Amino acid sequence: MSKEEKASKVESLSDRRFQQMADENRELKGYVAEVMQRLRQNERLFSRMFDLESQVLKSTDPEDLCFTLLRGLRSNFELDFVRFWLDRSSFIGGHKLDALSERDLVWVENDEIRQMGISRKQAWLMQLSPEHEFDWLDSQDRHLGSIALLTLGDLDNPFGVLGVGSIDRDRFAPDQSSDFLQHLAQVVGLTLEHAAAREHLARLSVTDTLTGSQNRRFLQPHSHQPLSQWFGSETEVACIYADVDRFKSLNERLGDDAGDRVLGMVSKAMRQYVRSNDPLIRMGGDEFVLLLPGCSQEKACDIAARAVNCVAESELLEDEKVTVSIGVAYSPAGKDPAVKQLVAKADQAMYVAKALGGNRVEIAESEQGDSDGS
Repeated sequence: MSKEEKASKVESLSDRRFQQMADENRELKGYVAEVMQRLRQNERLFSRMFDLESQVLKSTDPEDLCFTLLRGLRSNFELDFVRFWLDRSSFIGGHKLDALSERDLVWVENDEIRQMGISRKQAWLMQLSPEHEFDWLDSQDRHLGSIALLTLGDLDNPFGVLGVGSIDRDRFAPDQSSDFLQHLAQVVGLTLEHAAAREHLARLSVTDTLTGSQNRRFLQPHSHQPLSQWFGSETEVACIYADVDRFKSLNERLGDDAGDRVLGMVSKAMRQYVRSNDPLIRMGGDEFVLLLPGCSQEKACDIAARAVNCVAESELLEDEKVTVSIGVAYSPAGKDPAVKQLVAKADQAMYVAKALGGNRVEIAESEQGDSDGS
């Protein structure tokens, strides 16, 4: 082989080697660019997740937490589906979640999560099709291509499932990494448990354990507020103040157990004629305050009379008649006294009822210029 041929061959080999290196360099640059893009995507993802976690941790109760989480997941993570399935028999079943729609929340029965097999791991990724459906989804969810199911709580005793879905079949394909979703499941589960525990403790602190009504501590933060700050402007408010007649004598003669039964019966008698969210407060001893926003004086007097009759007709204690005295005070729309002022007026009317023999209703005198509400 001549020198010229050898030189040409070396040059050709060199060119091919340079070309190979250039191709490898382009592939490496493409790989690095792809990795950097994924890193930036993950960085944005975790940044959004951190922001959502911060909002969730600020939630004051389970309802607020669930609502914040649903809204945040939908708006920040481009999801086509977000839903809670919560076990009605678990601790979460005793908490108010009325702000969540039926599309946001579905209650499942005791042990249903375990029976579905979801509790075997923290996160499940599923691709959906007519041949491969998930039983908990509705007909309106058939557009989904994939879904992730996040088990909430201890896997041995889960209290719920959070489902997130997409129309993209590859978004939650089984071969995708689930580390991020497992982290989300743990955060949501723990924060929901803590929020429920905080709400339970807060509820206990303002609840009378004997009767289930609120206690005086519940009223204290509102006491100096005008009625409008608690119940809204231009809202008429009635107040019923009840006291068991001769309760001290009854308690001394029949004992504390009989006295406790009487208090429970009186609380039930006052509660049965009003809305569940109307504040009923045991002021201490045998005194109760019932606040009725949006209630006329005439209606409040009717409720009070029903409560008086209900207590008087009860046969709770053998050979012992139990009665109550009730005072009613009313603040028409447009007037805005402090809560404690309305309660004090009802209290005074109650003492008038007692002075007149008890087992009756008396109405507080209206201030000059007040409507009588009838």
